[in-house]
Amino acid sequence: MDAAAREAMAETARKEMESGPESDPKAWKWVIRKRIWDLMEAGNYAMNPRPVHHRIPNFVGAPAAAGKLAELEAFQMAKIVKVNPDSPQKQIRFLTLSGGKKLLTPQPRLRTGFFSVLESDMLKPGTLNEACTSVGVAKYG
Repeated sequence: MDAAAREAMAETARKEMESGPESDPKAWKWVIRKRIWDLMEAGNYAMNPRPVHHRIPNFVGAPAAAGKLAELEAFQMAKIVKVNPDSPQKQIRFLTLSGGKKLLTPQPRLRTGFFSVLESDMLKPGTLNEACTSVGVAKYG
């Protein structure tokens, strides 16, 4: 299903790029996305999975960005944190659960509901790292 969704996005992007940004006000979004994806690949800023085109890419520095988030008072005070299931947010999911917060993660394409809900006290010892992956969120949530 994910491959079909990525192909549908790629086809939409091709159509948007062919028609040009002037003919469709939404087309500029695809121009910017392609430029960023190309830059990430060319500059080797991307991490696996690659290539990064037509996805939310993982990037060098994602764990450091998560560390900066953890320093924010809003994050520290939060009892519940919603974090997307994408690779770059894995460390944020870890920090959320290891900080004793409730984690809400949207279901990809709403396949099995709106959110997976995880709390560290729901997990067996040694499963925290796995629970932070997209597969683990689905398994334990």
